[in-house]
This record gives sequence, C-alpha cells and structure tokens, in this order.
Amino acid sequence: MTSNDSNHPSKTIIGISTPVGTGAICIVRISGKQALPITLSLSKRDFLKPRYATLSFIYDEANRPIDEAILLYFKAPHSYSGEDICEIQCHGGVLIGKTIIQRALDLGATLARPGEFTKRAFLNGKLDFAQAQAICALINSQSTHANEILLRQLRGELSEFVAQVRAELIEILAYSEVSIDYSEELESSTSMLLSQKLLALRHKLAVLHEDSKHRQGVIEGFRICIIGKPNVGKSSLLNALLASPRAITSSIPGTTRDIIEESLSVGGQIVRLVDTAGIRDSYDEIEQIGIQRSYLMLDSANIILALFDSSAPLTSEDRTILDILSAQRKAHILLLLTKADISRDSSPLLEDFSHPLLLSQKPLKISATHGKQEEFSEFNPQQIFTLLEEFLSTQHSFDGLMLTSSFQIGCVKRALDSIDLARTKLEELELFSFHINECINAICAITEPFEHSQMLDKMFSEFCLGK
Repeated sequence: MTSNDSNHPSKTIIGISTPVGTGAICIVRISGKQALPITLSLSKRDFLKPRYATLSFIYDEANRPIDEAILLYFKAPHSYSGEDICEIQCHGGVLIGKTIIQRALDLGATLARPGEFTKRAFLNGKLDFAQAQAICALINSQSTHANEILLRQLRGELSEFVAQVRAELIEILAYSEVSIDYSEELESSTSMLLSQKLLALRHKLAVLHEDSKHRQGVIEGFRICIIGKPNVGKSSLLNALLASPRAITSSIPGTTRDIIEESLSVGGQIVRLVDTAGIRDSYDEIEQIGIQRSYLMLDSANIILALFDSSAPLTSEDRTILDILSAQRKAHILLLLTKADISRDSSPLLEDFSHPLLLSQKPLKISATHGKQEEFSEFNPQQIFTLLEEFLSTQHSFDGLMLTSSFQIGCVKRALDSIDLARTKLEELELFSFHINECINAICAITEPFEHSQMLDKMFSEFCLGK
C-alpha cells in the first residue's frame, strides 16, 4: 500500500458528500488527523469551536476568496468516522466544490474512495458492518417501508440479535468443551440439552432466513418478470403497464431477443418490470442467448406474469412454461390470458392450474390490442395493478426482524448448515465443537466480518463518494 493510498489510516481524506451539480449547497467532508489544520489553512482562521457553525471565506493559494461557506468541526472520537472531521458547506455547483477539493489536496489531503468515510467508521468501532450496510441501503432506498426496516437495523436491532445468537452458541460450545476435557462422552441429559438448544436456535435462524429471503424485494425492489412463448403479447403488456412504447412489438415471433427492464411505481413501491425473450426451441444462436437470460431472470423474480394466448390451443411451449411455473418455490404467479376479445374457451389445463403462490386462483383475461394501429387503446391494466398492490401490501405489513442484504442472508444460511452438521456429531465432541465454531464465525460475520483489507475495500466500494 503506497503512502498516497486513501486507505492508509494516517491519511486525511476528502470528498464531496452531496450530489455534484447545480444546487443550493455542496458539502465537502474532510476526515483524518489533518482535517482541522487543512480547514484552518483554507479559511485563514486560527480556531474552530467543535460542533459550532462558523461562517467564513475559503481562500485559494493566492489568498483570493473561493467562496463564503459554513464550517463545522467534529472532534474525534465524537464524529461519524471516529476521526477529526471538518465539513465545508459551500454554495452548490460543479466548480466551487472541486476548487476547494483541489486546494485541500495541495495542502496534503487525499481524495476519498467510495465508502471510505463509512469504512473508517466501521474500523474505528463507530458502526458494525450491519449498520454500515443499512446506511448504504438507506441512500438507495425508494420505499418508505424499506426505510423503516433499515432505520431499525441502523439503530442496532440486527446487531442485538446477532449478539444474542452468539451468546447462545458460546454457551453450547462451553458445554461441549468442558465435556471434552472432563469426560469421554456426553451424559445423555447433557446431549439432550444441547440438541434441544440447537433445535430452538435453528428454528429461530430458519424463520429469519425464510422471511428475509421472501421479502428481499422490500429492500432491493421487487422484480416482476413477464414470460410466455413468442408473439403472445409480452412486450405489448410491458408497454401497456408502462403507458409507454418501451419495447418493439410486431407479429413476427422472436422480436424480443434480450432482457428489457424498466422501473415502475405500484402502490407507492418501486418495482422492476422485466420483459423476456419468448421461451421456445430455437436454432437461432442470438435468440438462444436471450432465452437463457429469460431463465436466469426467472430465478431472481419475485412475481411472474405468465402469458398464454387464449385464442389458440395450448402448444408445447405453453406446457413448458406451465412446468416452469409448477416448479416455482419463491416467486408468486399471475396467469394472464391474452387476446380475450377473439378467444375461444379457456383451456381446462389453465383453468385448473393450481399453485400455492398464485395471486389469483383463476387466470385474468386481457385484450391487449384493438385494431392494427391502436395498440392497448382499450386495455385497462388496473386489475393487474390491484392484485400487485395487494401482494406488495402483505409484504410491507411484516414488522419482524429482517435481513436486508444477500450477504446477511448468506451468513445465516452458512450458520444453519453448520448447525445441521453439528447435530450429526453430538457423539464426536471435537467435530461438534468445530461446527459450532464455524456457526459462530458465520453469524458474527453479519456485524464483524473477519475479512482481509481487499475484501473490505470491495464491500465498501458499493457506497457513494463522500460516504
């Protein structure tokens, strides 16, 4: 690591904490041992009182005023990063903030990397990793309910849960270690006690894991995937829901060959609407790639809108899609029958299709076109929106503890796997203790990941500049 690297703990870092561009205020943040001396040099002042706002001019190297700004000084350790922090609240715009930063760089500061301020807060014990991730997610959140969940995590709700689970695991480990030292094998009563404690702990973690997996869309945004055979009306439906001609439509099967993804507000919740390539057997190499991407999208979908042409008998492609839907264990499903204005009777196979994750027990009939040039002029998607809003409201009504990232969900999954392995080794205490230790490491990684510096760099690089 070179001396110019902003990750070096002795370096004083600087960055803009507000979006760059036209605005009333631009906040330049400086953190490190030289934060105060650099700010005093910029302002030509001798003193800044901690936690008080001071109005002052900022000067360039020729002592010419750059701007009049408000200065704030937060003395370590009572600051966001745990280090000395100075904030310069100057006027907004592109030029002023960049000019101040360049002058601070000349005075010895180093440009901060994305997430560098929060990384230092984590390393200095101001935040644990779960709280740091909550901050990152709050910045990108587009949902009021997601904000509520993330604020609870920021206040330490998940951290307290992790500490409690860790304490229970250490207690179990202590029983095992004592038995290794003083007994050749566990007494039956002790063995039963450990098994009961592990079962209770496993149940608690499994409930958290499943609830969080099924509600990931609350934080990350729900993904709604439109699937169907070619020329069934997927792109037309996408355009209708967006009320915009986003996708090219034609009567030629296979027009859509790649994924089209757009954001849409449904009941105040931002969702991602995904149009996929028509699923069928194809010898076209490019179309095959699009179909494979369709399958990948289905793996990450929270809701599937499955389209079937009600004006024609079911085909082998339709039956393939029904098989895909039958195998679904995560995404909720809504069956849509297109071309209802010219349809014959619905297929009994569709009418009788049953699945525990259906949003509507019967397929919805929609007429996606009216004439040749007036696509969707008579299509009202309100019935679809109503069902989607009802589903999303059930997701938002959950007030329990929730994991808010794939990383956290993965940690709990590894902990569950370790518990399962430990339960099979109650007669081999050394192996039992090993798996319990693995479980402790997995669950503690949620708040204190024991990763090398490059891994931490990768984790915090997802943050924005100035945070």
